[in-house]
Amino acid sequence: WEFETGSEIKASPAISNSGTIHIGSHDKKVYALLPKYRGLIVGLKKWELITGSYVFSTPTIGSDDTVYIGSHDNKAYALNSNGTKKWEFITGGSVQSSPAIGSDGTVYIGSHDRKVYALNPDGTKKWEFETGGIVSSPAIGADGTVYAGSRDSKIYALDGKTGTKKWEFETGGIVSSPAIGADGTVYIGSDDNKVYALDGKTGAKKWEFKTGDKVLFPAAIGADGAVYVGSYDKKVYALDGKTGVKQWEYSMEQGTRSSPAIASDGTVYIGGDGKVYALDGKTGDKLWEFETGGGNYSSPVIGSDGVVYIGGDSKVYAIKGTAGPANSPWPMFGQNAQRTGRVPSIEEKLRTGLVAYYPFNGNANDESGNGNDG
Repeated sequence: WEFETGSEIKASPAISNSGTIHIGSHDKKVYALLPKYRGLIVGLKKWELITGSYVFSTPTIGSDDTVYIGSHDNKAYALNSNGTKKWEFITGGSVQSSPAIGSDGTVYIGSHDRKVYALNPDGTKKWEFETGGIVSSPAIGADGTVYAGSRDSKIYALDGKTGTKKWEFETGGIVSSPAIGADGTVYIGSDDNKVYALDGKTGAKKWEFKTGDKVLFPAAIGADGAVYVGSYDKKVYALDGKTGVKQWEYSMEQGTRSSPAIASDGTVYIGGDGKVYALDGKTGDKLWEFETGGGNYSSPVIGSDGVVYIGGDSKVYAIKGTAGPANSPWPMFGQNAQRTGRVPSIEEKLRTGLVAYYPFNGNANDESGNGNDG
């Protein structure tokens, strides 16, 4: 199905736990869409909320289906699942950044006023940290560290509880939103035409890969650790996550401003050229393409049933895909379909099948080989 808004869409959709699709538009609205209604596949509007300016921020959905989103009216919003406003927080600049939600419910978001904010679940400010200007979206590591890319060519690692800076790493240009690997490696792109892999604990550079132009949209990570990223040089790259060695590249006619999304069968979905592409994750070969007519800025999200949602021109599209999201460290922008931007906890991994559970018999020294050593 497709759903038309009142203006172009440069935001990306998010899926709530109940299956509702949420997206912002340049018509100054946030939309909630029902992909199914009374057994019919429809894309029916559930509600809309008008903000004070256009919405470039991607929604983030809390565990209780609260919708967190920013607007160019200098505000961050928290919306109830029925579309009513729970609270708003005023910053000193437009909010293009998408929020990330900590395991304790803290909401982290950046603003054009050069600050990263940590907000309590009730919308009150916990702390703020000044950078050179934030347009990218924060990401949260397994230990609660908040990583934020900035317009001052730096990525910052901040203590999630206090906002204290742990480290910073300087690139040669504006820094994209981070993606976080299984071992805590932080992957970022930059205006200096490079992709970087950084040690999440220290900020030390592990490797860098040079593309032909800017890399300003976040990477995605496959089940085998491969890093997929698009560049302004009109190419999509697959890189070895440990070494940065190029595995393949795919060329487009006009290029992409989209972040990839990886399905459990290895298919890579990405927007570009006014289309959605499905690429073979192993080879980079094109499997198919779908015409949207615009919307290279929107990044696809994959539902549990394999449906791919993306914004294009002034429409939201639901496209039949092949499989649900990959069981990988960071399969899409925001880590998951709710776009929480956080490395999942053990409990979340168990719930989503990222790890398996085996009973432990209490004997850590069991060497019988019967699988009871934990």
